[in-house]
Amino acid sequence: MIDATRLRNPVLVGWSLGGYVAGAYLRRHGGSGIAGVNLVDAVTKLSPDLLTEEAGAFTRTTTSHDLAERTAATADFLAACFHQLPAPSEMQRMLVVNGMTSRAVNEGFVRTATIDLEPVFAAYAGPILLTHGVHDRLVRVAMSERIKAIHKNSRLSLYDNSGHSPFYEEPARYGQELAAFVKAGD
Repeated sequence: MIDATRLRNPVLVGWSLGGYVAGAYLRRHGGSGIAGVNLVDAVTKLSPDLLTEEAGAFTRTTTSHDLAERTAATADFLAACFHQLPAPSEMQRMLVVNGMTSRAVNEGFVRTATIDLEPVFAAYAGPILLTHGVHDRLVRVAMSERIKAIHKNSRLSLYDNSGHSPFYEEPARYGQELAAFVKAGD
């Protein structure tokens, strides 16, 4: 996509499992031509000490063959993504969109996401902005703290009024920080 759209020095933003996607990109293509990486409550290693028990339960229930169980799990998962819940109409829209994700997608990710991407982020030479909601019920702040500890050119920004979705729960602050990060990489 970067090549097809002729992007120059883009910033990769990975939210939640998107942290794994950003790391997989760096692992495959390297970091040259990437201005920076913003990891937002991101998963970079599937590890019980870095994910909550609630997140572990969702890996089982959101892959259930029972449609009713999977639907209920998806609704519960969405609620777990927020410290400040969106309006009911927004939650309903999110449920519809998430409900369109095939069970096989979740199964495939759980089955293949066994690579520890911490060494990839440690080796990346560009800047990393770590954004994390302190009330995250899925990914422990320790996940972001580990990346900060192994990557000298990183900064951790904690969001006191957010859960797993600081870009949604504190959008003005998130937008300002991301814009400043992108501008610094120009």
